[in-house]
Amino acid sequence: MTDISTLAPTIQTFFNQTANQVARTTGFVERTSKLTGAMFLQTLTFGFINDPEASLSGLVETSQDLNVAITKQGLQTRILAAVPFLKAMFQRGQLLFRNALPLDLKLLQQFTAIFITDGSTVALPDVLKDEFPGCGGDGPAAALKIQLTFELLRGSIAGIDFQSGRSPDQSYAGDLETILPGALYLTDLGYFALARFRTIDEHKAYFLTRFDTKTAMFDAATGAPLDLLAWLRAHPESRFEQSVLVGSQARLRCRMIVVRVPQEVADQRRRRAHETARRKGRTPSERHLELMNWSIFITNDPALMLSLEQVVLLYSVRWQIELLFKLCKSECALDRVAGRRRERVLSELYAKLIGIVVMQFLLAPYRDPEHELSTVRSVRIIQHHVTRLITTMGNLDQLIETLRNLVTRFLKNGRMDKRQKRLTTYQQIHAMEQSLA
Repeated sequence: MTDISTLAPTIQTFFNQTANQVARTTGFVERTSKLTGAMFLQTLTFGFINDPEASLSGLVETSQDLNVAITKQGLQTRILAAVPFLKAMFQRGQLLFRNALPLDLKLLQQFTAIFITDGSTVALPDVLKDEFPGCGGDGPAAALKIQLTFELLRGSIAGIDFQSGRSPDQSYAGDLETILPGALYLTDLGYFALARFRTIDEHKAYFLTRFDTKTAMFDAATGAPLDLLAWLRAHPESRFEQSVLVGSQARLRCRMIVVRVPQEVADQRRRRAHETARRKGRTPSERHLELMNWSIFITNDPALMLSLEQVVLLYSVRWQIELLFKLCKSECALDRVAGRRRERVLSELYAKLIGIVVMQFLLAPYRDPEHELSTVRSVRIIQHHVTRLITTMGNLDQLIETLRNLVTRFLKNGRMDKRQKRLTTYQQIHAMEQSLA
C-alpha cells in the first residue's frame, strides 16, 4: 500500500510553487499581491470541493481561511481573467496526479493499462453556444461534452477533453493520441469505429467493445459474408465465440463473443427500443428487436489471455466510468455551474475538474478488490476535512499528517457495505481468479 507521505509533496508543490509559476507565465499574476496564483488556485479548488455549488460569498470565505482578504467583486474580477491559468493548471494536473500502484488482480495485470473512455454532456448558458453548440431540438442551445478516459488498472484519470455537445462520440480519438502497447482500450457502442480498432491493433494494443450489428461480417476461414441474425439462430449454445472478419473494406480479424441474455433482459431492451423509436417517430425493425436476445462483443485479445467468460466479465468494468461521472455530477456538481459569463463558467469547470483529479489521486492507492472503497463516502470524508487541508497546504509535515488522517478515515468509514447476494465486479474477478488457481 502506498505511503501517503510520497503523495503529499506532489500535491503541495502543485498547489504552491507550480501554481505561482504558471500564474506568471500565463499572465494571470503580473505584480505582487496577497492573492497569488497559489492562493487563488487553492481558493477555487478547495472552495468547490467543500461546497460544489459555492457562491462568490462562499469562495470568499475559503480565501479568508487562507488568510487572504478579498471582496466578492475583487474575486469575481480575478475569476474572469483566470481561464488560461486554470486551464494550464488542469492540463498539468492530468499529467501529474497519476497513481503507480496497480490493482492486485492478475487478470487485469496481464495488460500494461486498461483505458475506459466515455462522454457526458453538461448544459451551459446560451452565451457559450458558438463555442460549444448543443445538439439542437429541445435541448440546450449550448452544451459541453466532457470526454473522460479512466485508467482502471491504477485508478487514475488519464485524460479529459472538452467538445461541443453535438460532437459524435464516434469521431473522438483523444484517448488514442498516444497508444500504449499491451494496453486494453474499452469503449461502448458510441465509439464503434473500425478505423479506431485497426489503429489500436497496429500499435500492438487491445480493444474490447460491443458489436455494432449493422456492420458487415465475414467468415474468417473462407471470407464468405455472414448474415448475423441467421448465424446467431444457427448456434443453439447460450455462449460461444468464433473468429470473424469485420467491415466490408476493413476486414478486421476479431474474436466475436456471443452471450444469450435472460428473457427479462431481452424484454427490457425491447421496451427501451420501442420508447426510443417512438420519441424519434420511428418503428424498430423485427431484426433489430430479435438481435436484443444476445450481447455481442468483439476483441483482438487472444484466447490465451482471456477466456470467453473473462471477456464478458471484463467488459462489465466499463461501469466504473459511469460511477465516476455520477460522482462528478452528484457530489461535485460538475453539471451545475453558476454565472452567465463564459469566463465564470469555464473557470468553475476547470477548478472543479482539478479537484476531481486530485481526489481520485488520493483514493486510487487504497483500492482493495476484496474491501472496496465507496467513492461517494470517501469524497464526503475529504469534503469534511477541507479546512484542515487548506490550512496545512503550506507545511509539508502538517500536510502529511492531515493526509494520513484522511486515509485512516477512508479505510475505517469509507468502505462499501458488504453485499449479501451479488458480488461487485472486482469481487467477481477475484473469485474467478481463485477458482482457476
